[in-house]
Amino acid sequence: MAAVVLFVTAAATAQSPAATATNSPRSPVASTTSLNAPSVLQGLQAAAAARKTATRPPVARPVSSYPADAPAIQTVRIKDATRLKGQESYELVGYGLVTGLNDTGDSDKLLIQQTIANMLQNFNIVVNTKDIKANNTAAVMVTVTIRGNHKGGDMVDANVSALGDCDALTGGTLIMTPLLGADGEVWGMAQGPVTTGGYTFGSKGAGGDQVTKNHPTAGMLTNGVKLLRDFGPDYNNEEMITLILNNPDFTSAVNMAKVVNRHYVGAATVMDAASIQVRIPGSYRDENNIAAFISAVGQLYFAPDSVAKVVFNERTGTIVIGQNVRISNAAVSHGNLFVRVKNTTSVSQPGALAPIGATSQRMNDQQTVADEEKARLFELKNTTTVGDLVDALNGLGVGSRDIMIIFHVLKSAGALHAELEAI
Repeated sequence: MAAVVLFVTAAATAQSPAATATNSPRSPVASTTSLNAPSVLQGLQAAAAARKTATRPPVARPVSSYPADAPAIQTVRIKDATRLKGQESYELVGYGLVTGLNDTGDSDKLLIQQTIANMLQNFNIVVNTKDIKANNTAAVMVTVTIRGNHKGGDMVDANVSALGDCDALTGGTLIMTPLLGADGEVWGMAQGPVTTGGYTFGSKGAGGDQVTKNHPTAGMLTNGVKLLRDFGPDYNNEEMITLILNNPDFTSAVNMAKVVNRHYVGAATVMDAASIQVRIPGSYRDENNIAAFISAVGQLYFAPDSVAKVVFNERTGTIVIGQNVRISNAAVSHGNLFVRVKNTTSVSQPGALAPIGATSQRMNDQQTVADEEKARLFELKNTTTVGDLVDALNGLGVGSRDIMIIFHVLKSAGALHAELEAI
């Protein structure tokens, strides 16, 4: 406060010389009390103007390690890149019967007849298994995957697939089938018409003609499964939630925590490369509105990161290259070696002067020819973008399977800065 008084005094003195001349240097208090209101106001205004026009020193900012020529950072929603801890998928499975088929059922009499007999016993009907005609019935497996939160009584879809050798499930109806969870308990019941999207008509026997469309031995049970218990966690009494990254990465976890802390100061903490713990603010807990907080966090955008990786599938010749893949200067020479093996079978007949009892012999003649393409030497320069890398690989004029081999060799030479993954 003293500094402010001295500053105001000096400003007032500059604005009012007369007041300075009449004040005694031995009375500093008198010099401040003798200032009139307009002089003080003018001094404050002058000081504010001086602060506005003063040149401030530059603020030191951290230098980003992200290269200037790197592609723009892509941001995604947190809800699209993570899942909440506790929200897992649940698998249900059951064995049942599909009836009402048009003579396209199972031919395995032992399995299907025994299953039908067991089912009829639930209705107090006892029959001899050998007396059951099962051409219109098929044994099936019913599978269900439950994701997210569901309540008892919800109706969900299921997959139905033939277990035996039936020709088609077209037009069939699944009889009530209990669905078991991993604990062996019944978690749901399935029943209803099966939709296949295909069909099989005709006979494939001798002289027959059969027409098949799509895959008629597997189908869907639309809204045909009734859940008998609740699925998913309850966050209403929680103080924290944990977000699990779909693709664990420390950089992604740190970026996500920064975004959350920008909106909710100090709420997010990175636990490891896969999980970020977020404390629920007291205002949301007091209002019992935790769902709104989870929704708000899920709508925030952050910049995910990933390890540079090249993924390929040799069976299909598919190659996927990540955006962070880089190649250092290297010279590549690649040539193809073609080996052709031809087997020729001939018969050697006995000549006119052959001894008695000589017989014809079958002879195998094998010819092997190896052709090697003339290899060319290419220079792969430093690449900084995926586009540069694609242009360099296309310049080699080789196929996808050859590129896979080139990637392996570049990795061994230390020129490929990425992980290789085969699927």
